[in-house]
Amino acid sequence: MLQPDQVKDPPQAYQVSKCGNSLWVMAKAVRWGKSGARINTISPGIIMTQLANDEFEGPRVPGYRRMLEVSAPGRAGTPDELGTVGALLMGADGAFIIGSDFLTDGGVTAAYWFGELAPT
Repeated sequence: MLQPDQVKDPPQAYQVSKCGNSLWVMAKAVRWGKSGARINTISPGIIMTQLANDEFEGPRVPGYRRMLEVSAPGRAGTPDELGTVGALLMGADGAFIIGSDFLTDGGVTAAYWFGELAPT
């Protein structure tokens, strides 16, 4: 799965790395959790940062626009919305959340599996 002939393009490489990070967090949470540490990950979708602004000037614009169109909110996320998730995970209210991945993409991944972006 990780061999160069299997990873066809940068977006696929990015998705594989996100999955790897999520699994790494789960594995480390087992060991680090015993010492009281909390480790989680946030997997954002399109968040309107300078990077997203730059991407909206590049060759993948039609795909990005389509992702936003089919997402539940119909828009990109904001840095503040991601910050809210981070605050939960780092604060007292998130004390029981350990080894988790928070998919924060406005439902785009759901659309890939079960919605308008699902392969036919």
